[in-house]
Amino acid sequence: MESNVGIPSGTQHPPFFAMTNTLPPDADPRQVVADGYDAIGPIYLEQARKDLGGLRARYIRYLTEGFPGCSEVLDLGCGAGDPGTKMLSVYFHATGVDISPGQIELARKNVPDADFVVADIADVEFPDGRFDAVTAFYSIIHLPRELQPGLLEKIARWLGPGGRFIGTFHSGASEADYDPDWLGAPMFWSGFDPADNRSMVEAAGLRIISARNEKIQFDVDGSPTTFQWIVAEKVKHV
Repeated sequence: MESNVGIPSGTQHPPFFAMTNTLPPDADPRQVVADGYDAIGPIYLEQARKDLGGLRARYIRYLTEGFPGCSEVLDLGCGAGDPGTKMLSVYFHATGVDISPGQIELARKNVPDADFVVADIADVEFPDGRFDAVTAFYSIIHLPRELQPGLLEKIARWLGPGGRFIGTFHSGASEADYDPDWLGAPMFWSGFDPADNRSMVEAAGLRIISARNEKIQFDVDGSPTTFQWIVAEKVKHV
């Protein structure tokens, strides 16, 4: 269900991907993402395993250091499970969700100790308070931005009191970025600018611990890319 709560508005800024192509008028952006990752599975896995910049490992420390009691972690948009879910599974019981059946097939082989679900991250449901932490490494950016506030509201519900969220967001606002040949398949991205991302996270009921723009000199497609990384926690009510 779409939510109008926390949907930012304001001046548009250049997107973090300088795309010149537009999404075909009859294309479903979420199906583009699912089909794209099915098509590029092994290629994307090879590049993702390099974890250039080591950002996943650095941000996972927000869960492994100074956050006692963390046990159950949800990894949204887990892809083939490597490196993100695999890193998490060293410390926690991990559950991964991805829209691509092909990616989940690889993930079950790469991280046999984790649980995996084939689902759209905007549609999947879990019980309230089910997880101690939720991560979304480079996945929310693939969701049409009008659906992102609703997803964050669900993440807040899935977290227990004081639970932590780590997510990657656009560093520049763009309603729709589309590349017809990204690593060999069409791909879609969408998002808001950093100030609106922070507002959206806070509107969902999460308190921001850290919000930083992080530049990767060589992203999985070989290009320099900047993302906003946000770490937040669910407010405890006393």
